[in-house]
Amino acid sequence: MDKVLVVEDSNFFSSLLKKKIEHRLGLKVIIAETFAKARDIVESNEHEFFISILDLNLPDTESDEIVDYILCRGMSAAVFTSNITSEMRKKILGKNIIDYVLKDNPSSLDYVVSLVDRLQKNAKLTAMIVDDSIATRHYISTLLRLYRFQVIEAENGEEALKKIEANPNLALIVTDYDMPLMNGVEMIKNIRNKIAKSELPIIGLSAAGGDGEMSARFIKLGANDFLNKPFLQEEFFYRINQTLEFAEQVRALSDMATKDYLTGLYNRRYMINAGKQLIASRDRNQSSFIVAMMDIDFFKKVNDNYGHEAGDLVLKAVSDALASEFRQADVVARMGGEEFCVVVVNLAVEKYIEVFERLRRTIEDLRVDIGDQEISVTISIGICIEPLPTLEDMINAADALLYDAKEGGRNCIVMQDTTLSPAGI
Repeated sequence: MDKVLVVEDSNFFSSLLKKKIEHRLGLKVIIAETFAKARDIVESNEHEFFISILDLNLPDTESDEIVDYILCRGMSAAVFTSNITSEMRKKILGKNIIDYVLKDNPSSLDYVVSLVDRLQKNAKLTAMIVDDSIATRHYISTLLRLYRFQVIEAENGEEALKKIEANPNLALIVTDYDMPLMNGVEMIKNIRNKIAKSELPIIGLSAAGGDGEMSARFIKLGANDFLNKPFLQEEFFYRINQTLEFAEQVRALSDMATKDYLTGLYNRRYMINAGKQLIASRDRNQSSFIVAMMDIDFFKKVNDNYGHEAGDLVLKAVSDALASEFRQADVVARMGGEEFCVVVVNLAVEKYIEVFERLRRTIEDLRVDIGDQEISVTISIGICIEPLPTLEDMINAADALLYDAKEGGRNCIVMQDTTLSPAGI
């Protein structure tokens, strides 16, 4: 479990921070009321902290001594203090702390919690800085790494586009405007032809901000935000946080409309809507696809014998197996109850058999831990390979073949004129 060190002599603030961070984020908080106690905790090597929240006004030390100590130990730090002069603000920001927060209103506690949450999320994200200046790339890369991002670099738009293809899970781009071969605006136009703003946020940079014309160009063509150079470190971090959080909220709203709440797979509504595009692409001879319907065998007995909570665990386990088996181009949906639908795109018929047989065996071998014991299940699968006029037609055909699989003994795969069962493989 990730741990947070809070160095704070006020029991009121330390207890509130501990409660909020542990309750909301599930992290372990260790409290030190003095510099000496903090030093003992750190040097005991019993704990490894990914962030330290530091008060500057401790009873046994001078102002920012605790900051120097924590940073010298190679640890990340944010300052949470009751007052700070302009001179001290510049001094501590120059030490490469994450941020500083004033204890001037109740929302400051929530800001600290959101900061810790953001840092925890950032550790799993990759950001790219695109700039032809080596010095600028190095400076912004340093800031991004301070904020726990994994960082890749590109010196122009063309190189960036290649690196996006090689890094499909890229979470953020920070890009300059004026670069050789392809400038930042042209790069954004290319990206937005394929990737939505909520899927890959982009922050534009330029030293030629002027009267706002440059920021308007960036935003109109698909950037999520814009910063003029030079910028304050605080503003840079704030803009990144705001951009990522807004994109996450948009994705969450989209997921609520298109994904099943229990399993995380797409829902029936999304599958039917996606079918229109799949059919259109197929009719233009740009793709081909098959439709499979599948059902967990004897699922009602799972609920009856072990309870609905166990049934939910089984649904999640089967859904995880489905999600891991198929590619990003394929569509995997929970259609309702224990029934699932998969659309597999551009794969040879012999490969379909291999993929679904591997899936059938994977689920047959699953052991679902329901607390006091493990249970196992199997699935039956019906596959429509005939290119019928609509997706609904293909789903209905696959559903009829699924019925044949159920009637034929379950735990098997049925396609037109073909039945694959464990005994016959």
